[in-house]
Formats: sequence, structure tokens, C-alpha cells
Amino acid sequence: MNDKTKEMRKTYWALLTAFAFLIAIGTANVFSSTFVADGATGNAYSHLIRQAGLFLVGLIPGMLIYKCEYTFWKKHVMKLVIFTVILLIAVLAAGVVVNGARRWVGVAGFTFQPSELAKLTGILYTAAYLAPCLERHKKIEFFHRLSRDKNASWLKQLPFLPHVTLWAPGLMALLVGIQPDAGTAIVIFIIPVVMLIVSGAHVSKVKIPILLMAVVAVLSVMSAPYRRDRIIAWLDPWSYEKTLGYQTIQSLIAIGSGGIMGQGVGEGISKFSYLPEAHTDFAFAILAQEWGLRGTVLMLVLFCVIIYFGAVTAWNCRNKFGMFTALGITLYFGGQGFINIGMVSGLLPVVGVPLPFISYGGTSLIVNMMAAALLLNICRCNYKEMLHQSIMGPPPQVRSMKEETRSRFPLS
Repeated sequence: MNDKTKEMRKTYWALLTAFAFLIAIGTANVFSSTFVADGATGNAYSHLIRQAGLFLVGLIPGMLIYKCEYTFWKKHVMKLVIFTVILLIAVLAAGVVVNGARRWVGVAGFTFQPSELAKLTGILYTAAYLAPCLERHKKIEFFHRLSRDKNASWLKQLPFLPHVTLWAPGLMALLVGIQPDAGTAIVIFIIPVVMLIVSGAHVSKVKIPILLMAVVAVLSVMSAPYRRDRIIAWLDPWSYEKTLGYQTIQSLIAIGSGGIMGQGVGEGISKFSYLPEAHTDFAFAILAQEWGLRGTVLMLVLFCVIIYFGAVTAWNCRNKFGMFTALGITLYFGGQGFINIGMVSGLLPVVGVPLPFISYGGTSLIVNMMAAALLLNICRCNYKEMLHQSIMGPPPQVRSMKEETRSRFPLS
């Protein structure tokens, strides 16, 4: 083995270990944050059993994705986009309403949240359409002009047409935002945007469209009363400690009371009806209270391991589709992780983004396992390719017919 091959093998095992530890920590945290409420209903293990069952369910698509080479998804990405969009429309038409939001599709007593699948679908779609652009050395811009005719009106010459890689993520984000679920909609759209920036698109050339989008976003936030209340509670939670800021303050109390060593697994007091959504969006607060600083540092290290070695996987992938898929999945885990931690610790407004593998949620867990399996598949394919090249040597340089003709007939 050469150094590159050893690095990819180390990357694979580091990612697998980090995912396994996060799943174990998340399962323990779900039980710790729910056994009190479940015990009052007669079964203290109901959430734990359900989480374990969902983990087993998630293993099925996870193993299929891991065994199937990742290039398969490039060929069928449009089918996946159409399927996801149909599910999102079905949510708006006949979805299950919980806490005033219509985000779930109910089938035979089970609920599924299509917006979680939309995150992964958006990544695959963006990678599938970015890869050919980079392979053909096409110039990538966020927006295109409506007309390239120099004699066209000034309005048509302004760059308002979004890049094709943003069409499907933009549509899915719009459908999710109508549910309403602004936090998930932002994640669905912002990951492809970051992937575009990494591919070489320049932000400075599209100041007017970005300014207009920012104005629309602000108006959208301020037009919805519940979103406006979240901004107010974020700016000054202590002035609304019994109303708008109650959840944020209870979260901060839980984090601070954990200290360095924590109160002990299962011993945290905030889950006793003090902190709402203690096992879902605010699961990090319970973990910080019971595991203390050492537990939160361990969890942050695991996310940093995924971010670093996910970036290594993308960097070493010669296939452009695999490269950007690995990049998108790395942003998916790292971005959601730090958004949730920032939300729970009061650094960001409450946006309802779950903490991967730690927050309770069936659809979220299954999609997280699918994304992890896809990232491991890309890493494994990189390792096999590098191992083959280290044994057989690099492939011979193949020149195109045009280059061959020019080399033989320089004057042609």
C-alpha cells in the first residue's frame, strides 16, 4: 500500500467509528430523556424500543446504498427528485398536522417526513448537475441572463435565471417552507448554494439577485407571527422568560447545570417537564446536562471527525459526482450539527433543525443512516480504486482523436 491508500483506509474506519459512536450516544440520550414521560404511561422503554426498531429499519436502505456503487444515483437522480416532490405535494394535500404544521405523510399508522429525504435528494441532484460542468470546464455562475442578445432590454440582461443546480433544491425548499418549516427549507437550499460556491461560482457578481433574495427572506420571516416571535425570543429571551423565551432559557439552564462532569446519565432534572422537546430538537441540552462538558466535547469531536474525514473523502475522489456528493453529505452532517447546537445554546434562533443521530425522530434517523452509508460507499470506492492503481500502476494516458490527429498532422 502507498500513503494514499493507507490514508483512505484510515478515513473509512474513522468515519465508521464516528457514526457508530454517535448512534450509540443518541440511543442512550433518547432513552434518558424519555423514560420519565414514558414511565408515566406504563412503558418506560417505548421510545427506546421505537428508536431501536427504526435503526433496524434504517439498516435496510443503508446496506443497499452501501453495497450499490454511488454512481448509480447519478443515473436515477431525476426519478428521486420526482418521487420526493410528489411526497412533498402529498404532505400539503393530505399530510398529518402536528402543532399547527403539516409535515408528515401518514400510512398504516406510520408517519414519514419527506422534507428529511429532500435534504439528501437536493445534494444528489446538485452533484449530478455540477459534475458535467466541471468535467467540461464550463463556467459556473449562480444566475444567468434571461437573454444573451446585446440589443435586448436591460431587464432581460440582468442575471435573474438561477443555475440549473438550484432548480430542484429551490422547488423542494419552497414546498417545505409552505408546510411551514423554514429551518429545514433553509438547509435544503443552502447546502447546494455552498456546493456551488466551492465549485467556483462567484458571489460578488450577483449582488442584485442576492440582495433581492435577502429582502424576500426578511419579509417572509417578519410576515409569519411565529417566526417573528422566535426572532424576538432569540434577541432577548430573559425579557420573555415565561412566554417566548421559556424554551431557550430552560435549555441554557440545562447546559449550564451540567458542569464539567455532568449530573449523570438519567439523572438530569430538565426532562421532568421543564424543557419542552427535550428528546427531539433540544436533545443536546439534555446530553450537556447529564454528560457535562466532557460529553459535549466528545460529541463535538465526533462531528469534527466526520467533517474532516468527509472532506478528505471528497478531496481524494477523482469522480466529480462522488466528490460533490461527499462534500454535500459532509455539509449535511456538519451544518445541521452546528446549527442545532447554536440554536440550543442561544447563539441562533430556534429553527427546528434536529441534531443528526442524537435527536429522536424516525425519518431523520433513517435518512441519516442512508447519507452515512453513501459517504462510506464513496470512501470505500476511493480506497478500492487507489489500491488497484497501487498494484497495477496508473492507467495509460488516452488521447482524444482530435489530439492524436494534431500530433500526427501538425498543419491540419
